[in-house]
Amino acid sequence: MTAGTRYVLWQKRTGVLAMMLLVGAVLSLADALIGGFGGSRGIIELIPDTRYQISGPMPPRTEAIKDFVIEGQPRDGSVQLVPETVFSGYWLGGNMWRGLIVIAPDAREGDYVLIAKDRFGEKQNPALVFRVRVWPDQAALDAHSPSLLTRKTGSSPYLFAVGLALGGLVAGGANFLFGRLWAQDLKARHCGEIYKLRRTEQGTEITSELPGGDLLRPGMEGTVYRGTGERLCTARIVACDSGEVCMVVKDAVPVRLGDVACVCPETAEMSGK
Repeated sequence: MTAGTRYVLWQKRTGVLAMMLLVGAVLSLADALIGGFGGSRGIIELIPDTRYQISGPMPPRTEAIKDFVIEGQPRDGSVQLVPETVFSGYWLGGNMWRGLIVIAPDAREGDYVLIAKDRFGEKQNPALVFRVRVWPDQAALDAHSPSLLTRKTGSSPYLFAVGLALGGLVAGGANFLFGRLWAQDLKARHCGEIYKLRRTEQGTEITSELPGGDLLRPGMEGTVYRGTGERLCTARIVACDSGEVCMVVKDAVPVRLGDVACVCPETAEMSGK
């Protein structure tokens, strides 16, 4: 019996590991989503010597990049809004543009509001107002992130979520494999896990699925073990039905669900009722 207990031991370990990893993945995803919902609130956060791609609708009565009017750029040009190309919108049609927000290596920390507009004084489109916050370096940017994981590690919480989820799936697969090995070992030893337990006046009534059901008969005696291989007591078969075997333990032994009942038809002895 003890030869196969390593399977159930590793099944439990991998099951706990899978649960912990998957819970960690859910918490990491929650951290990412909370950071997104309560995060920058429309502010583009950048550091010096970086570029950020943007796009938007064309300003009113404007058909070409050369007709754009850009406001809010500092005089030293350290923070710039650079429209580059015009393209057709994917969903609703109409012309749109794409471009870059360019942060120079010597840009100073601070908040900037960059505005793309037409030269005719039409009403300003809010989608063409870009609020930019420049941090001095990556460490400062990470330290002010709405994500707890990013503040603590400097890495994206989505990386943690994906990595932990993959680890949880691997551990879950290992758990399933050890479960199959444990079931095969039990079958080879004419054993089965106890999945139903009831206290009666005659003793503790236990139910499990045992191989060789056609050869088992009421009155045969078997043995009950812990999943770790420790022998607990003997039990007597009182009913057999399509592999489901009901046994009674008369001894005052704390039998539990998940313990193992074994009856070998070739060696089982008949006992009086």
